[in-house]
Amino acid sequence: MKTTRRLLIGGATAAPLMARAQPRLIDKPIRFVVAYAAGGAADMTARTVAQRLTEKVGVPVVVENRPGGNTLIATQSVQRAAADGTSYLVVSLNFALNTVLIANLPYEPFSDFTAVGLMSSAPNILVVHPSFPARNVPEFVAELRKRPGEVAVAHTGVGTITHLAGELLYDMTDTRANLVAYVGSAPAHSDLLAGRVQAMFDSSSIEHIRSGRLRALGITGAQRLSILPDVPTIAEQGFTGYEASSWYGLVARQGTSPEIIRHVSSEVQGITRLPDFREQLAQRAYIPGDTTPEQFDAFMRHEARRWTDLVRKRNIRADV
Repeated sequence: MKTTRRLLIGGATAAPLMARAQPRLIDKPIRFVVAYAAGGAADMTARTVAQRLTEKVGVPVVVENRPGGNTLIATQSVQRAAADGTSYLVVSLNFALNTVLIANLPYEPFSDFTAVGLMSSAPNILVVHPSFPARNVPEFVAELRKRPGEVAVAHTGVGTITHLAGELLYDMTDTRANLVAYVGSAPAHSDLLAGRVQAMFDSSSIEHIRSGRLRALGITGAQRLSILPDVPTIAEQGFTGYEASSWYGLVARQGTSPEIIRHVSSEVQGITRLPDFREQLAQRAYIPGDTTPEQFDAFMRHEARRWTDLVRKRNIRADV
């Protein structure tokens, strides 16, 4: 009896010790590679998740900004990295769309990479410099018609939602704008705030709208934003069927251990469910993601199919 008792006690004591001795799935620093400049929506989402993920996985999670090349620089950085679960690409719409935007694309999104999970999504807001005469979307369209190809509209790269949200409106209204590309939202904001460009479809302008430095004309999503209840959607303003939203997620290089993918995806899902995380995103008008790898893969494929017709109709090509 005493022997049995000693064995039980010993086993109970040893179990936690064995659990603590289990090696981590990832024991080196993790990097989130962002294809845009610091300060924009993709960067802010990545940093918000990275900070919390560091606490959960026990290794540093750092954000590395590698803008340029219509996201190819960042993408190939992860594509060439070791498939050991330490490198993740922060992706948005053009990751999946580059197959139709770029000739001889050096990667295939759904065979060279594996989905991890959606971090956030957000409708964009059509914003203009206060000096611009339009106060709603019909007036904005009227300005485009009055000055074909002259109204300077910033975007963060060919095939990004900040670009395609505009193309969708131009296609619906048979208008043209002077499209000005930037490597991220932050440098685009600088020129927009200075009046060097007149407008932008963007998801990270809330503080500038609140301060009066930018004027919001319309929400690109299906519903109004609770933090901007007086700004109607573009569809509400006579453009039925108009809808375009930003989204940001994580993918890893194909060949990364499924166990690691599941582990990181599960931790990211847990982060997106935290009340303080959800509140932090809500203040920026972002919606937390909450997907499995399979759900995020299906979501990206759907988004690619949805926007491909517009890209082909408008003959949109990226020059890289």
